[in-house]
Amino acid sequence: MLPLRLRTLYSTPVALFSGVVLAILVPSGAAYVAWLGEIFLSLLKVLILPLILVSIYASLTSGTDLKRLGGRTLGYYLMTSSFAAALGTLVGFALAGSLPAGLLSLEQVDTAGADFSLDRFIQNLIPSNIFASFAEGNILHIVVISIFAALASRYLAENSRRFLLDGAVALNDLLMQMLEGILAVAPVGILSLVYASLAGMQWGEIFQLRSFVWAVTIAVLVHALLFLPGLYFLRTRRSAWRFLGAVKVALMTAFSTASSSATYPVSKRVLEENAGLSPRITGFTLPLGATLNMDGSALYQSILLIFMSQLAGADISLLQALFIVLLTMASSAGTAGIPGGGVAMMAFMLDLLGLPQTYLALYLVVDRFFDYPITVINVWGDLIVTALVDRDCGQEP
Repeated sequence: MLPLRLRTLYSTPVALFSGVVLAILVPSGAAYVAWLGEIFLSLLKVLILPLILVSIYASLTSGTDLKRLGGRTLGYYLMTSSFAAALGTLVGFALAGSLPAGLLSLEQVDTAGADFSLDRFIQNLIPSNIFASFAEGNILHIVVISIFAALASRYLAENSRRFLLDGAVALNDLLMQMLEGILAVAPVGILSLVYASLAGMQWGEIFQLRSFVWAVTIAVLVHALLFLPGLYFLRTRRSAWRFLGAVKVALMTAFSTASSSATYPVSKRVLEENAGLSPRITGFTLPLGATLNMDGSALYQSILLIFMSQLAGADISLLQALFIVLLTMASSAGTAGIPGGGVAMMAFMLDLLGLPQTYLALYLVVDRFFDYPITVINVWGDLIVTALVDRDCGQEP
């Protein structure tokens, strides 16, 4: 019999394909199996916060050079998200003109005079109640708490610090063993999630926005198949496609769950076991990516804002385009890593641009369709950056 990791590797693509076929041929049956997918997703989510807490703590407490590791991680994430936002803006400009103003009966408005504010992002960055952060599933808060605790532990007595580190490592091993059991039923969960999601899709509304679909598709392909693999090859001199083969289970999980945070345990496992990356690197870089690096969201939201402005009948200047790039970079960093987590942030961005909340109608029409591939781009960017950081910093003691 094949080992569990190989059975998962081979059966996951089959489950994904089967879910698509069933959604097309027997859409009425999705309601009977949707609960299986929800159970699988819940089991993944229950591991997220404790795994992030202990992995970051263990990574930094073990003597990692935080300045170098953090600098490389944030530098790569800034590079990839900047390119994604700029690419989305350029492609949006190129294709938005074919979308007639007034489609979907959205209100025509003047977008001048919007002021940018980071208040909401700052409030979401600093935790005030650790128990509330855990209860709400706020990953960004857990990252901040983990880093703070790890830095503070460096000033403890050696025996106390070693005791806490050994406990964190042991708990991390336990959580990864639990993940092993969850992945045993991954094919069933993935099939159910894909089946239920695609069976209820309103394809007619999507085809009304053909130019928007093309814009997102082109931008996604350029970023995922050219920029990220090109960056990986330039820094490592290795084939990105071989790396893709090692981490494809994480990408399939991202597609089926539409949740970058729920994919985190799977991403950590495949990077360490299949790609041979250091647990010290994955334990620090991946949690930051799940909260701060949203390449797909930055790309997608910049295109969406350009198309919203076109629907509003507003002409966008070069300065306003630059503003949209900066806006989408900042907002994508605050986007929750859960399905539909961008709704609140999109409402915030509409306020900043002077667009009324009625424009959320366009977001809600297209988001259910694009949430899945955009999550894959988010996770793909995290995986690439983690591999690059491992190359740069993985040889540290």
